[in-house]
Amino acid sequence: MRILTVLWFLTVLRSCRSDTFPEIKRSVCKSLAHPPPLMQLKSQLLCGYDNTVRPVLSHKDVNNVTIKLIPKILEFDEMNSKMVLHSWMTLIWTDSFLTWKPSDYDGINFIHVKSDAIWMPDFSVYNSGDMDADQNSIPLTTCLVFSTGSVSCVPSLKHVAKCATDFSKWPYDKHLCRINFGSWAHAGEEVDFHLDQKGFQMSGFTNNNEWDFKVVDAYKVLKKYKCCPNDTYPMIVYEFAITRHHGIMQTTYVTPAVAMMLLTLTVLWLDSRSIERMAVGSVNLLCHMLCIFDVHWVLPHNGLNTPNILLYYRDSLALAVFALILTAILRKIQSMNVEAPYWISSTTSFILNNRAGRFLILTGEDSKRILNNESEDNGDMPKASENPKTSSWRHFAAIVEWLSFFAVVFTYAIIIITLVPST
Repeated sequence: MRILTVLWFLTVLRSCRSDTFPEIKRSVCKSLAHPPPLMQLKSQLLCGYDNTVRPVLSHKDVNNVTIKLIPKILEFDEMNSKMVLHSWMTLIWTDSFLTWKPSDYDGINFIHVKSDAIWMPDFSVYNSGDMDADQNSIPLTTCLVFSTGSVSCVPSLKHVAKCATDFSKWPYDKHLCRINFGSWAHAGEEVDFHLDQKGFQMSGFTNNNEWDFKVVDAYKVLKKYKCCPNDTYPMIVYEFAITRHHGIMQTTYVTPAVAMMLLTLTVLWLDSRSIERMAVGSVNLLCHMLCIFDVHWVLPHNGLNTPNILLYYRDSLALAVFALILTAILRKIQSMNVEAPYWISSTTSFILNNRAGRFLILTGEDSKRILNNESEDNGDMPKASENPKTSSWRHFAAIVEWLSFFAVVFTYAIIIITLVPST
């Protein structure tokens, strides 16, 4: 009984759908008695058109696609060595199925067609830096189709590519990036790409506040693979140079580096017996350590080469430590009250016998004492003299001070020549 009831209900429902809602059975299609020429043209061109088939009359013919890159905005992720380029790309080719006589359609020479309605070249990025993004297709755009079959599309694209970064000359670093374009499914005998003149146009590019962006070169590469020795696979390569605007970094990190070099030399210039030398040396060491920590957090850690600026701070820190330790040793030596070894006293006497040595080593008090001694030698008054043990150690310390000063100057000169980044 229940089965009969269900069958009766279904029969009534079917009759209601057929009688009450007859418009559901009919497909509604609005047709015009006299459609405009543009509608007739699009209807004729796209009737039976298959956008998955290459638009050539013979499968042996080649679709030649001409491209031009028009960069607009650049984003560079130095921490991950990625370049994100927002650009327009002009693609021009000939579609043999989209031709007509303008005279048959009221003189219409071109029409606008959505890119998903016609065949599009599978223009892909080979060295994509973002594998999650779909960079193997052209996004939806509006194309211009001419009566001769020429198709022109200008899609807005986002390219993500890995870059070969080198931070050794930071903050004057310059990085080279490449974007490799080509067909993902077709060989060059089916779809071939060509550059439009030089292949790029920079007139509409908005430069970045942190990076200076330039297109270095654009060229075409033909490759063959063992799997398909009779086919060629063309690839369009764009090379970009990304240079850092170093003004702020130079003021923040390079200028203090020069200042601390002068501060280290000042420590060595001061008298080792003065308390000021110890104070300045301690402050100099502390400044070096703070700068190294700061540079460590600013610099990217993804490069193979250590940045020269960090090596400079490292070597300058070593010289600052040397200056501070040397000061402590010299202060201890000059307070010794034991007789100096023979080689020290003989070396000191040899240098003091030279006028240049006396000028560098003897202080004003020493020179005045020597003059007094000479005048006393000419008279009958007894000779005034100081403790020979103390004077030998003090003169030896003065010799070490000047030798260390010139050695550090020479060392800094080598460091500047080899390590300091230059523009």
